[in-house]
Amino acid sequence: MDGKESRKNNLKVRLTIYANIDKGDDNMEADGRGRRLALVAHCILNQNSRVFGLAKRAGMIGEVVEVLMRYGVGVIQMPCPELVYAGLSRVPKTRVQYDDLRFRGLCRKIAEQLVEQISEYERHGIRLKVVVGVDGSPSCGVNGNSGILIEELRLALDKVGVSVPFYGVDYRRLRNAACKLDRLVR
Repeated sequence: MDGKESRKNNLKVRLTIYANIDKGDDNMEADGRGRRLALVAHCILNQNSRVFGLAKRAGMIGEVVEVLMRYGVGVIQMPCPELVYAGLSRVPKTRVQYDDLRFRGLCRKIAEQLVEQISEYERHGIRLKVVVGVDGSPSCGVNGNSGILIEELRLALDKVGVSVPFYGVDYRRLRNAACKLDRLVR
């Protein structure tokens, strides 16, 4: 094959790719997408974001990440409202201490932005399977006292008709957390 013919074939390949992009869902069925998503609390994927002295791992909580990887579940990392609001050198606060108009407004804005992303995925057949929070977190707590971001996220998802399980990771029982998450996403 000479240079001119090779360029012609490359152009055909590129045109075919660009033409398939416009086909929407048909194009996505041909690729390797798992078509499943999890919204995951920021600190599960980045322990560096936690209040100093509270990190459980050097980087990620591998027990949770491994389950999601095993089942081909894509991840959307939720922003950490505490980090955005108070910075990395913040002092630990309770849910009650964070629950003011400004912090709740921030959580509502984050929740609305996440729901916009989820809605776009849902329009293309990619389903949200689970929201993974962190029990005891003033923002992302699920069981017991719900965190403020989790409350706002539940409301925002309800508005668009997306029903999904919320699961709270208990950092004291990570092996158990992985088993329960496994059942939710398989």
